[in-house]
Amino acid sequence: MEAPVVITGGSSGIGRAIEARLRSAGQKTLNLDIVSPAGNPESHIPCDLNEPDLIANAINQLPDTLAGLICVAGVGPIVDDPEKVVRINFLGTRCLTEALLPRIRIGGGVTLVASSAGRDWTDNRQLVDELISTTAFVEGFDWLSKHRATWSAQAYKFSKQCLSAYTYHAAGKALSLGVRVNCINPGITETRLSREFRDLIGHENYDRITRLTGRPGHPEDLAGLAEFLTLGDATWINGVEITVDGGYHAGVIAGWHPE
Repeated sequence: MEAPVVITGGSSGIGRAIEARLRSAGQKTLNLDIVSPAGNPESHIPCDLNEPDLIANAINQLPDTLAGLICVAGVGPIVDDPEKVVRINFLGTRCLTEALLPRIRIGGGVTLVASSAGRDWTDNRQLVDELISTTAFVEGFDWLSKHRATWSAQAYKFSKQCLSAYTYHAAGKALSLGVRVNCINPGITETRLSREFRDLIGHENYDRITRLTGRPGHPEDLAGLAEFLTLGDATWINGVEITVDGGYHAGVIAGWHPE
């Protein structure tokens, strides 16, 4: 039986675009998502990254050998439940990743889809390292509860900082298994979370960035890179973050933006 690629969040947005690209190339996929997809119901396995028991239930339905793992599922800012944001975007994703690493065949890859909002994690490294140093979902949630005042005001950004930084730790854990782990940090991309991201960074700033890059990103703009990192000829690319934002950050660094 052909080994599938597991995709979290494959029912919409970036995850759906990645799954469509892989399936069009003849690659079998399995979609772990809390939402049922509009098509390909046979590939859907219900999974809620907010609950360890439901993650374990989904894992039990997966085959013993996988071609790769692409983690896209996530939520935007939730003002009245910041813990849920970090549970899903980081703790649940980490829990699933570490459980599936031993099932990924030699030469396979894990691709974590974080966010350009988290690419500056080194500026918040002390807090990020503290949460990453927890070793289990429950331990991580306990840390969140005890340190709520330090991260909850920017829960979404913190969750993505942790996921981006986790790339380096996961790459080390996967190395002896012959598996690579890399991270994609999308810039502004049109998905169901666009409105929440607009509110997060401010409407004026959102419009300024899309004006400077010429357009917002589309989910399909990420799909080719995810395919390459997970299944393509990328055997020496490991433990790397790649920002995909139409060149916006390059303009910030080099100062060539007109405004």
